[in-house]
Amino acid sequence: MSTLDRYILAEWLKVFGLSLIVLIGLLVLQDAANHAEDFRQGFAGAGEVASYYAWLIPGYLPWLLPIALFVSTLFVVATLRRNNEIAVLRACGVNVLRLSRSLLVASLLLSALSYGLNAKWSSLAMEKSQGLLEVLRGKSDHRNFISNFEMSPPNTSRRWFFRKFFPVPSSGEGVHLYSRTSGGRDSFRIRAEEAFREEDGSWLFLQGRFMGFAGPRGLPVPSESGEGLVWEAEFAQQASPTDGFSSVPILNKQFSSLRLPDVREDPEPFLLMRKKPSELSIRELKTIVAAAGGTKGNAAVRPYAIRIGHAFWASPGCLLAVALGIPFALVGDGRSAAAGVARAMGLFLGYYVARTMGDSLGEAGLIPIEWAAGVPVLLLGIAAVWLLWRVR
Repeated sequence: MSTLDRYILAEWLKVFGLSLIVLIGLLVLQDAANHAEDFRQGFAGAGEVASYYAWLIPGYLPWLLPIALFVSTLFVVATLRRNNEIAVLRACGVNVLRLSRSLLVASLLLSALSYGLNAKWSSLAMEKSQGLLEVLRGKSDHRNFISNFEMSPPNTSRRWFFRKFFPVPSSGEGVHLYSRTSGGRDSFRIRAEEAFREEDGSWLFLQGRFMGFAGPRGLPVPSESGEGLVWEAEFAQQASPTDGFSSVPILNKQFSSLRLPDVREDPEPFLLMRKKPSELSIRELKTIVAAAGGTKGNAAVRPYAIRIGHAFWASPGCLLAVALGIPFALVGDGRSAAAGVARAMGLFLGYYVARTMGDSLGEAGLIPIEWAAGVPVLLLGIAAVWLLWRVR
C-alpha cells in the first residue's frame, strides 16, 4: 500500500468510525424511546437492556454501514479538496480512481461483510433481540398468550381460531378448526377446550366436539382409539344428490381426546406475520414466504418478500455509497457547505422516493418483487457511474 493510500485510508477511518458510532447512538435512542414503556413495565434491569441492544445493533448494522460510508467518504474527499490536496494530486497525474482506490477496496470488503451479516449473523442477532423484547413485553402485560389468534394455511382448506394461543408451547384454549374440501364444502369441524401441537407436528385436541359432514368419500368419524379419522363410506348416500355433500353435520359427537396425525399446521409463520417486516430476520421472512407458497395472489406476504429483496440489495450498497460520495464531494465549486448538504439530501430524497414507489408497486403486484427492491439500487448505480465519469 502506497503512502497516499495509507494517508487517505487513515483519514477516512477516523470519520467512518465516528459516523458509525453516531448512527448507532441515534438507533439506540430511537429504539429506547419506542420501547421505554416495555422496559419500565417489564422491570428490565441494566443487564437485560444491555443484552437487548448488544443483539439489536448487529441486526441493523447492514443498513447502517452504507450511510456511514457515504457520509465519511463525502467528508474526507471534500476536506482534501478544500485543502487543495486534490488539485495537487491531479497536477501530479493522479486521477480520481487512483485517488479513491483505498476507499473502493474498503467498500468492497464492507460489502462482503454486509452480505455475511445478512446471510447469517444479522438474522440470528435480530431473532435474539426480538426474543428478549417479547419476554419483557410478556412481563409488562402479565401474560404470555395471544387473544383471538387465527390462521388459515394455504393449500389445506382449513381455518383455525384460538380464543387464547400460547406460542410457547404451541397450544391454545377455546379452539375451533374448520376443514373444507377443495371445492369449499364442509368436511368436518372441531371445537375443543384445548389443543396442543406435539413434537412430530400433529395436533392433539382435548375435551371437545366433532361434527362430520357426508361427502362422496363418506363421513369422517373419529377412530375409537382417538388417533385420526376414519371415513365411513356407507354414509355417502346421505349426502345431497345434487353435489354429493351434506349441508348439515351428519355426525355430532363429543370426545375427550382426539389426535390428528395428518393435520400438521405450523403456527410460526402466522405468529411472525403479526410483526412488521423490519422486526424480522431473513430466516423469519423466508419462513413466511415459503409457508404462503410464494407471493403470487397473496398481497399480505409481498411486503415480507420485498424486505428480503432489500436485504439482498443492501450488500452492494456499501460500494455504491463510496462511488456516490466521491463525485458528490468534487462537483460544484467546493466552497459552499450548504450546497453539498443540499445535494446529499436531494440524493437521499430521490432514493427513498424511488424505494417507496418500488415498494408500493411491488406490494400491489404491478411489478415483480425482485424489481421492486432492486430498481432504486440500480438507479443509484447508474447515477454513480455517470457522476464518476464527470469528475474523472
